Amino acid sequence: MKNNSFTSIIHRLFAVSAALILLMAQSTGCSKEDSEEHGILDISDVVLLDQIYTSIGSEVSISGRGFESGDVVVLRPVLTGSAEYTAPAVLVTSTEIVFVVPDGLTSGEYKVYVSRNGQNLLLGRTTFNLLSDIPDKAGMNIKGTVTCNGEPVAGVVVSDGSEVTRTDAEGIYYLASDKKNGYVFISVPSGYEVDHSGTTPRFFGYLNQSASTVEQRDFALAKCDNSHHRIVVFTDVHLARRVSDRSQFQSGFLREMTDYLKSCRADNIPVYGIALGDLAWDQYWYENDYDLNDYQNDLKSLDFPVFSAPGNHDNDPTVANDDFAAAGPFRQIIGPTDFSFNIGNVHYILLDNVVYENPNGIDGTHSYSVRLTDEKLGWLRKDLATVDKQTPVFVGMHVPLHKTPTLDDTGRTTTSYNMEDAERFVECLEGYDVNILTGHTHYNFNITKSERLREHNIAAVCATWWWTGHTDYAGNHICRDGSPGGYKIFEATGSDVRWYYKSIGKDAGYQFRTYDLNECLLEKSDFCPSASDSDFAKYAFGYDRANDNNEVLINVFDWADDWKIEVTDLSDDSSLAVQRVRTHDPLHVISYNMRKLDKKSAMTFPTSYSAHMFKVKARTASSSLRIVVIDGFENHYEQIMERPKALSFAME
Repeated sequence: MKNNSFTSIIHRLFAVSAALILLMAQSTGCSKEDSEEHGILDISDVVLLDQIYTSIGSEVSISGRGFESGDVVVLRPVLTGSAEYTAPAVLVTSTEIVFVVPDGLTSGEYKVYVSRNGQNLLLGRTTFNLLSDIPDKAGMNIKGTVTCNGEPVAGVVVSDGSEVTRTDAEGIYYLASDKKNGYVFISVPSGYEVDHSGTTPRFFGYLNQSASTVEQRDFALAKCDNSHHRIVVFTDVHLARRVSDRSQFQSGFLREMTDYLKSCRADNIPVYGIALGDLAWDQYWYENDYDLNDYQNDLKSLDFPVFSAPGNHDNDPTVANDDFAAAGPFRQIIGPTDFSFNIGNVHYILLDNVVYENPNGIDGTHSYSVRLTDEKLGWLRKDLATVDKQTPVFVGMHVPLHKTPTLDDTGRTTTSYNMEDAERFVECLEGYDVNILTGHTHYNFNITKSERLREHNIAAVCATWWWTGHTDYAGNHICRDGSPGGYKIFEATGSDVRWYYKSIGKDAGYQFRTYDLNECLLEKSDFCPSASDSDFAKYAFGYDRANDNNEVLINVFDWADDWKIEVTDLSDDSSLAVQRVRTHDPLHVISYNMRKLDKKSAMTFPTSYSAHMFKVKARTASSSLRIVVIDGFENHYEQIMERPKALSFAME
């Protein structure tokens, strides 16, 4: 783990004081960016706050060594085309430089330099938040304003993750807070956006002082017609600097997102992201020197805001038996763990439903339970009380509400709750039209609990933890259920929301894969000659036995109970009976299981059972089929399956 990383800093601060954790200090030396503007000034040990809350004419201090009398602080807006500001030092000591916020400075992100004798040295970046002048209010220790172009915005929901209030007619809010979470945030209202730094939307502000001190945090909004918008929901990125994960991520997901953003902008449709956790991987924060800071850095090329919920692997593995402390790095690097926002006519809520236990710290089990604490449920009820029940509600969290579905005697989905105290959570949602968005499993499934409650469990960006695309593996990107690694896109037009699963590297119409089971016989001598017979039989999942019944298996990745499937045998244009089955995907079996056996490597993520599979019996061994899958929005996905069809790593 990096000695100067946020995670190490935060871990040490936890041992000192919970209040000190809330100092979002960013240690920087000479940054790599803007290298042409670096001088040879001998300044070191610079600490520049990531967020500075101040006002025109106030003094700001930057810690560091090597500053000299006569130094000038230069503030250069990150947005090009804006004027830069200069501020001569008013005080220099052996450990700091102090300057006065210059006239004309506006709120926003700035690069901060020190200038001496024509030489400039970049100290880092910070966001200046210029505070309005509002009076204190008895009993309230957080106050602030919400404005748009300098004008107040009334009725905006503001929260500290526990208490909830609204701005008044003057755009002013007051909140009595225990400051436990260390931040205050707004539920961004419909028709507005907030600025974003990298991919981090600035809807929250960190608190630095004790509960006895009044702190002011102002928020600025920008108008945006987002009644028609798109949300990219992705999960389980699991970047850890292992098995070529970063290169696969960059050449796959990031490149695809860059192109998708261009297409959305060409269509003048706002686009946002929701990340559902397991962004990095706690085990490798220390082993591979890769943590949430590095994930943020790898994601920063995306130029749209991403709202994030934590997963079980986003907790500090050095912390034992303290869920709140373990989530400290996430709060300080990514942002709030439980919050809401509005886009267009839709209300979005993100929750942390992982309670990290991990006895014995770094030598522990990384164990956790799946539930919402009483505090989180209390906040959820307060947040939903601000939402009209005609508003569609989307709730994102990492671990599924429901267990992986099985099939009953009629071939319909059957399942039960996966989350502890799920009944209390579902009771909170009564009266609303709710879609639950989850990840964690690394495969797809959909549960329609009722007409007003539906869960989308979304497969992973990393697929099978980046293994099948790694060097000398299968050269594909496939999840344990056979779904390609991917994400889900939701598009809202007013209150109407539609969605589809998008496989990375595939066309949006790629929604299923077909197998000719006559051609799926696996021979140990072909795939893993050195494996034991018992291991081969165990992980072949039945594909080591010949099937000459002219059966075809169809894997429909994002199948839901309102979907339909039609199969025609083209040898005589007859319709074939379709049977839903629960089985294993052959392509994943050869892409992961067989490759692992061949390499004598640990079989950690073998092929899983899946209930989004269908079988038909063709007329002959060579008859071709027309397969049409129809989703819940009446979109038709068609494939002509030429048979025989070989099983191979590159098959579609």
